[in-house]
Amino acid sequence: MPMYQLKCPACENQCTRRLTFSQYDSVKAGDEILPCTNCDKGGMLEFVFAPGDVGFVLRDGVSGGWISKANKESKYRGKRKTDMIRREKDHVFKNKLIPNLGGAEAHSWKDVQDEVRSKKGELAASTYIPLVAKEKRAS
Repeated sequence: MPMYQLKCPACENQCTRRLTFSQYDSVKAGDEILPCTNCDKGGMLEFVFAPGDVGFVLRDGVSGGWISKANKESKYRGKRKTDMIRREKDHVFKNKLIPNLGGAEAHSWKDVQDEVRSKKGELAASTYIPLVAKEKRAS
């Protein structure tokens, strides 16, 4: 049941009450009147708009609630992700970077580095160090 903030215009007393939806509808329509419990003047309570006082709880029902459905979805997505990573590793071709110098293919990055060192010097050859190191780790 939702909680509503109410105010008595006679005594300026504010209170919070829990009302069912049908009670709320009948009070709004004017069929039911809520008397003020703190008022000696016989004031009737009126609804006050309180946007910060909205509260509700989502509970699991017969088919499951929001929380259980979110947990099921997270579990499914986690399983699907690991499955897709495995399938990608098994079926998707990964291009390898082919060592070349000036458009001519070389046997290895070490050969390209040696060629560049002889033609352009040590500074130009140092740019190939990461590729040579990666190639060495792979073999």
